[in-house]
Amino acid sequence: MTEQPHHQFNESDFQHMLDSMFAAENEELLAKLREQIKHDEQLEELSKAIGIDDKDLVQSLMDLGITAHSMAALTMYPMVCVAYADSVLNLEERDLIMKMASEWNMKPGDPGFEVLNHWLVEGPTEDGFAVWKKYIQAVMAQMTPQQVADLKLSIMNRSNAVATAVGDVLGRFGNRTSKAEDALLGEIESVFP
Repeated sequence: MTEQPHHQFNESDFQHMLDSMFAAENEELLAKLREQIKHDEQLEELSKAIGIDDKDLVQSLMDLGITAHSMAALTMYPMVCVAYADSVLNLEERDLIMKMASEWNMKPGDPGFEVLNHWLVEGPTEDGFAVWKKYIQAVMAQMTPQQVADLKLSIMNRSNAVATAVGDVLGRFGNRTSKAEDALLGEIESVFP
């Protein structure tokens, strides 16, 4: 029987052996930690950009695809909701929303434009509309009454324009909006004092 060479483990050898045994697991944990840090930084960045400390609301906005760089799209969410009120996005509504986005200096390639385009393709969600309402209420709490009135006028004018876009093209007589659009316009207006 041959004698096996005797190797003495020192502490560094032992640590190296342990590290190699758990290298994949450590990399996975490190990747999760990096992802969490990135998420927390984005949450903080968006919170600062919109001036809202409510972390649940900020997280809900992030879940909608909103970042500090794409928050301009958030002002357009009610228009997307109105466009989809009858479950169909018409070309006239889409074109008008894109024209409005352009007037707000949102251009293809910009984060806000890309988020808006995603909403136009996928459609709005009930959760998204609820988050928008919470966001607007939080923003209004920091505004003067005149600023709130101006914000309401701007959002209602643009939402009404989207609601009547198809009626204007079709030359409808009487009511140029659908019942679903009217109901949604009322719900948008109810957010404001």
